[in-house]
Order: sequence, then structure tokens, then C-alpha cells
Amino acid sequence: MSFRFNKFSIKWLASLIAITLSAVFITLNWFARQPQEQQQCLYKWLRYYPSYKLYYFSNIAASMTDSLGITGHDSVAAFTAAIPEVDLVVGGHPLSINDKALPAKLQHFKRTGFTVCYAPELRHPVWVASKVHDGKRFPKTNRPSFKKDPAALNSPTPNSYTKTGYDRGHMAPNQAIATCYGKEAQKETFLLSNICPQRPGLNRGPWRKIEHRITDIWPSRYGNIWVITGAYSPDKEKKLPSGINIPVGFYKIIVSKKRDLLRVLALYMDQSNGYGVFPRTRIISVDELEELTGLDFLSELPDKIENKLEADKPTRLWPADFKGNIRLLIAHFKPYY
Repeated sequence: MSFRFNKFSIKWLASLIAITLSAVFITLNWFARQPQEQQQCLYKWLRYYPSYKLYYFSNIAASMTDSLGITGHDSVAAFTAAIPEVDLVVGGHPLSINDKALPAKLQHFKRTGFTVCYAPELRHPVWVASKVHDGKRFPKTNRPSFKKDPAALNSPTPNSYTKTGYDRGHMAPNQAIATCYGKEAQKETFLLSNICPQRPGLNRGPWRKIEHRITDIWPSRYGNIWVITGAYSPDKEKKLPSGINIPVGFYKIIVSKKRDLLRVLALYMDQSNGYGVFPRTRIISVDELEELTGLDFLSELPDKIENKLEADKPTRLWPADFKGNIRLLIAHFKPYY
């Protein structure tokens, strides 16, 4: 028996394929937005490989429609005044809600494009604030070497991380500061007062992905972007052999203001979050982050605005413009993006 295709059958087959692919895409998108408990119910019936593929492709589908602005929502409030900024820290310095939230002794270092709050007891920063702009960009340069910070008490040395299994994780991003403020500013990000121990899978995986959006994707659409990056260290005794405290996890609070709209996004990532984790699955509300860390963020905002933005939990990473979406689409299929 032989089959002959005419124009009608080719169109019918093409329509069937298009409908099937659309249905699969919509189903994957829907699945990615279900509560984690419901997703786990399905994962447990699958072997590791198919469950990982389901996780991967469902989050790819959700990330694409989120980035296009088709799905999800942001935490946004109308705000006509200038953003309160203290030493590049959006909304004012994080304040301790309880006595254990911050070490007793802290040092503050104002750098070019970022500010470091360093804890000599922990030998790493507790938070770092940075500002990324959409103005003139400097060309990318070679990475400088890590250096001890002579101004930081009990500062680590580059050898403090050698053969520990942890990366030297930047809190103020190297690439963002380099392209916004130049090579000399980039060198300041390699002072070890700006560095925390991070698992390679986190540092080179989801942490890098969100830094890529902050540095290269979002500024063209949202203008200036303020970021508070912090280390969560409830266990002060967990240390590298050199005595550097190992944080349990890390967070970012990302803020922008354009056309009188103030937009806030918070993420928390555990040290165990590896290469395959999608940042969109690590979104939390600022209220949840404050409860976790014992810190009060954005306290310089008017109470009404602060309460609204902090209580609202976004369901997506911020959408991108056309060029940004093309870059993200290409990046999604690169190894370890």
C-alpha cells in the first residue's frame, strides 16, 4: 500500500503537528506553574531522567512566555518620587529585626558602583548593594586576580579558597560593574571582602543566570537597576579550613523604577541549588525573605508602598525587550545556562 500526499493532506498534517506542539507547550507551561507539592507527586512516579526532562522543558516553556510578558505578574507600585538611596543601597541599609540577624562588628566600604557590608567575624560580606545602568558601557576585559582587601579586618587571601570545593562567589557582579564603571571598578569586585564561598553548581548555574539578566537583559527595558545581594549565615560554625564562614544560601532584591512604576523582585537560592535550577523557581516575597533573614529591607520607602511591594510575591522574572528575548532564547540552549 502506498500513500500519496496532496496539498490538502500536507496542510492537514502541518496543522495537526502545530496543534500538537501548541498543546504540549501549553501543558508544560501549565505544569511549571503548579505548586511544588503537586509537581513532586508526578516526579516520584517517574525515573530521574524523564522527571528532569519534564522539569527542564516545562520551565523553559514558562520562562519564554514570562519573558514575553504573556504570563505571570510582577510586584509593581505607582511611585512618583525619586528612589531613596543610601550609599547605593536602595531603600536604605538593611536593618536588623532581631539581635542575631547581623554580626556585632561590621565594616562598610563604598566602592565604584557598589557598597560592601563586610563581617570580620564571618570573613565575607553579609550584604552588598550595587547599581547597574543602561548608559555608556565599557568593553569587556580580562578578569583580574583576586586580592586580599587591606582595609578589611581578617580579610581572606586568594589561597583561603584553594582546594575547598567552593568557588569565590562575587556578591557585586564582576561583569556588571566592569561594563558599567570600567576596569578599575572591576578590580574592586575582586577584593576578597566582596567574595563568599559558593558551590560551583550555584555560582556557575542559577546565580550566573540571574546576573546575566541584571547585567545584559533588563537595563535596556527598565533603566537603572538597584540590587541588594546578601549571604544567609545562620550557622556561624560552618567554615572552610581557612576559617571563612560558609553561608547556607544567598538572596537578591532587585529594584527598578521607570515611568513612575516601582518594580521589586526577590530571590533566594540555597547552596545546594545546582546547574539545572531555574531562577524563576526561586522567587520569594520580600516579606518571606525578611522572615528568613531577620532583616528589614526597603525601610526608607513610604510604608504604604513598602508594605504592598513586600507582601506581593511575583510569579515571574521580569519580561525582556525584543533583543533581550532573542538573547535569552539562544542562552537557554547553551550548556549550563
